[in-house]
Amino acid sequence: MHRSDAADAMYARTEHWVERKQAADAEPVQDRVSCVYPTGTGTVKVVLAEFGKQVTPEKYRDELRELEQDLVWALNPEEEQQHQRVEKWKKRTAERYRAVEAFRNEYEMSWLGTETAQDPAGPRTLTKLLLDPRPGTDSGSIATELLAASRLTLWVDAETGAVVRLDAELVRDLLFGGGLLGKINKGGRVHIEQLQVAPGIWLPRVTSSQVEGRKLFTHEESVRTVEASDFLRVGPPAELLPLVRRELSNAGLQVPVP
Repeated sequence: MHRSDAADAMYARTEHWVERKQAADAEPVQDRVSCVYPTGTGTVKVVLAEFGKQVTPEKYRDELRELEQDLVWALNPEEEQQHQRVEKWKKRTAERYRAVEAFRNEYEMSWLGTETAQDPAGPRTLTKLLLDPRPGTDSGSIATELLAASRLTLWVDAETGAVVRLDAELVRDLLFGGGLLGKINKGGRVHIEQLQVAPGIWLPRVTSSQVEGRKLFTHEESVRTVEASDFLRVGPPAELLPLVRRELSNAGLQVPVP
């Protein structure tokens, strides 16, 4: 997982994000297709379509120019805000690292058997595991607090040890600021499916969540699905910047079809 996390900062992808207020809602509050590019300290989303309609070439071009500017800043250590971006990125990366490491200590693990999954390369044997949170664990961060409050079912590739699928259920209410800032209600669910994009590199292909809770004094519910495709290794900012400039320089720039 650490290896895949590090590689994720080198990959672009197409992402289809659909969000509803409630699962039964016919119409989403958000339906967007974007190209997601790494910038060295995060990602930039270049929108291709919203609610099934392509954006204008002018909007696409403007967002590519914003991406170009972010990459230029990433390559300039003297840029005023770049140091802050780097520090925030380091903090997020360290928290993610701690959350992955917390799997070793946060859970009691049970073996549930094996299953066979179909893969483009042929049948794949998966080991199914149940991870129950240990009581009384001091998690120390929001990410690890979520882990400590969740029961996980994992499907792990028996040959590589990669997590192919994950289902998580929140088994207790999760409070923020002692409950004053908000909470996520018990029963929230997250589903993740991963795809091998290169040998030893697995990245999320489908991420869906259904959660309910409160933010300050307002009740909120969210049902969200993100589907990723067209993974492409674009490298660090120094390698991606020429690709973006080439796209900007194309005569008669057209918005890619999602």
